[in-house]
Amino acid sequence: MDPVGSVDRSPAVVFGAGGFVGRAVCAALLAAGRPVTAVLRSPADLPAGCRALPLDAVRCDPAALAAGLGALRPGLVVNAAGALWNVTDRELTEGNVLLVERLVRAVTTLPGPVRLVHIGSAYEYGAQAGPSRLTETLHARPAGRYAQTKLAGTRIVTEAAAGGLLDAVVLRIAVAVGPFASRHSLLGGLARQLAEGPVELTLPPIAGVRDLVDVRDVADAVLAAARVRRAPALVNIGSGTGVRLTEAVDTLIRIAGPRAATARVVRGPAPTVRRDTGIGEQALDIGLARRELGWAPARTLTDALHALWDSVQDTAPASPTTLAATLAVDGETIHG
Repeated sequence: MDPVGSVDRSPAVVFGAGGFVGRAVCAALLAAGRPVTAVLRSPADLPAGCRALPLDAVRCDPAALAAGLGALRPGLVVNAAGALWNVTDRELTEGNVLLVERLVRAVTTLPGPVRLVHIGSAYEYGAQAGPSRLTETLHARPAGRYAQTKLAGTRIVTEAAAGGLLDAVVLRIAVAVGPFASRHSLLGGLARQLAEGPVELTLPPIAGVRDLVDVRDVADAVLAAARVRRAPALVNIGSGTGVRLTEAVDTLIRIAGPRAATARVVRGPAPTVRRDTGIGEQALDIGLARRELGWAPARTLTDALHALWDSVQDTAPASPTTLAATLAVDGETIHG
């Protein structure tokens, strides 16, 4: 690890600040004493304590994007934006590839030292035969369109960094869990159903093993990647262990307590579209993050699920309801 000698208080700019990971990153940066500007399309999504830069990075003029960033003079730019839920193939390309291309070009025009931290996805690895853990040196084999576009974005960043065009690191994160997880994800959607005191709880078939990491640990990893003098181009961020999704669901139901005890569980059909098609069940190898960033996960899955449950308490209605939402089996919650 190559630590920075003093605390960096330079401004930070976060793309995707209104999303699940982006909000956690903003909170961590603010707690570390850095002023944060949130780039988002809707001011209603502005995280508390952040300055807003209303901008659609995909559709605005590239010169306007560069000028907007240049006026802020950031020392850190974080890309936690991207397309994930209920989107077309074109929107996946726009959110996960075109946005990254535009952002990289804009960052290269900024004066002074700037580090770009880009949030990638462990789904980029695809199915890997043989290794017990996934290391950064593996050849990525994404199968689904989501994973393919995320890998394309990662390569845009790493190739620009390798060419000396910018100072950047990609954090390839496992399935993030924690406060304010998307209602479209398996655990985020389940928590919201339980908070509403349902008479009937509809779950899809649930199977498989995933590396689940607390989103607050992901945010801490962003801080760590911003602090070191020289960061690796690509770093895995996860718990380093695999957890059965059935175990995660059972734990969340236990945390919900009496509200879950009264609900009748019904098994619904599997979703027609899954983001986890063509991936294996290996956990991430997080040795590089420990060595080079000085980072390791500080929270357990139970910690993450308690925080998730606490974050949805205000959504509970006055009386129980019957819910039959279709939840994503993979629990992917990287971007909001």
